[in-house]
Amino acid sequence: MQEQIMIKKSVIILVVGGLALSACATKRYGRMQPLSQVEKQSYTCREIAIEISKVEAFQKQVTDGTKTNSKSIAGVIGDLGIGNTQEKHAARKTADARLKELQALSAGKNCAS
Repeated sequence: MQEQIMIKKSVIILVVGGLALSACATKRYGRMQPLSQVEKQSYTCREIAIEISKVEAFQKQVTDGTKTNSKSIAGVIGDLGIGNTQEKHAARKTADARLKELQALSAGKNCAS
């Protein structure tokens, strides 16, 4: 009887431990911040072009980061990949919003494309 209780406790500990570790396996991409008023007012066309390049590099990093690796596998085991998908979507959403702001600012300042 005590042996069965020990087995059940061991299984519970393994499951809880596995779930805890898989939460650490979710990829983190970071976020792009919206343009501040100071940026909108002070950026030159050259600085806008540099910022657009940074956003595009971030987008590429997010896309490249979605390739399968050990963190992807661990994340899928733990949360069926939902955490990684949500993280990727949130990162892309902030990058897309910043890129649109920069493109609008570029057009508003009559910068060459």
